[in-house]
Amino acid sequence: MGRRVASPAADAPVTSLELFFDLVFVFTITQLTAFVFASSGAESYLRAALLLFVVFWMYDGYCYLANNVGPTTASTKVPMLVAMAAFLVLAAALPGAFGPDRWLFAAAYLVVVLVHVVSFTRSSLGGSARAILAIAPVNIGCALLLFVAAAVPEPWRTLLWCAGIGFYVAAMLTRRESGFTIRPGHFAERHRLLLIIALGESVIAIGVSARGGLHHAFVLVAVLLSLVLISALWWLHFDDEERTERALEEVERTDPARTARVALLAFSMGYLVLVAGLVLVAAGLHDVVHAPGHHLGWGSAGNLAVGTGLFLEGHSFFLWRLGVSSGWALKTGAVLCLPTALLGHATGGAVQAASLVVVVLLAALLRQRDDGAVSERGPRSATA
Repeated sequence: MGRRVASPAADAPVTSLELFFDLVFVFTITQLTAFVFASSGAESYLRAALLLFVVFWMYDGYCYLANNVGPTTASTKVPMLVAMAAFLVLAAALPGAFGPDRWLFAAAYLVVVLVHVVSFTRSSLGGSARAILAIAPVNIGCALLLFVAAAVPEPWRTLLWCAGIGFYVAAMLTRRESGFTIRPGHFAERHRLLLIIALGESVIAIGVSARGGLHHAFVLVAVLLSLVLISALWWLHFDDEERTERALEEVERTDPARTARVALLAFSMGYLVLVAGLVLVAAGLHDVVHAPGHHLGWGSAGNLAVGTGLFLEGHSFFLWRLGVSSGWALKTGAVLCLPTALLGHATGGAVQAASLVVVVLLAALLRQRDDGAVSERGPRSATA
């Protein structure tokens, strides 16, 4: 283990290396979107969910790492770059993670985990250097289980991946995150940047699908409607960025022992749902723009409807965990998203995209009324 490094200042911003590191996440989301787009059947979607959970867990782990060990010196920058290289290999191997590239994926994931553990032990911020020792066996155990999954025949691989996710779920249930120190401002900003990347993938999916077809009016309309939908989702979430950050700061100020728990549930798990929703939306928009005048298949229509609903549900959970909204309006909007799959299948992707824009805007308006009621009663405590 290396020498302990000085703690970042409480108000230290996200570093340029962290932004550079996030470029790998762009490729990861692109790969996941392609995996979902090619998926057919329940097992394929289950595998996509497993891939997202496993990758996001460790990617989010590096948000925690930079929150505690600022990558500002050579001894802290080099491990981040090594992890970045491993993440790039992992992302490249993602489409074949259950097949020909399973060994490469497992090896890259193990490197990511080991670099994370060793780097975290150098933290001098609070008890984080000790707290990582509680979660390290879980992370390493899941990484080793991926090697076991790679060695067994095809029918058992998915089950072993599920067992690996079970390690992480057990860690959350037993509160293994206890002891980590969180800098609220940096932590909130870091997660917002991850979401911007996921939103960007949706924009890329729109642009790629529109290539060579913008001279058709239907394609142009579909592109604009798709961008309006992505913009509505962006606005919905980022309109709350200041008060959600203040909510986390308030927890850290009034009850520091609960900060790690609130951060884990609201940001780590909440953003996992948000990113999952955007991956599905991006996969669905590919067909919306590619063939706007044609009826969508059930897969694409379902991706778009479920993805938008997941985003609304994720944002609802995020606000609820931070104690700034009851979330009922967004939950209602999430339910209303589902029937739009019928419209997409019966009439076309452009109609479904337009209907989803209406649902998102309606949910946003209802949420504003709910927020006013919460303000009059006073915010709820962000309990575990």
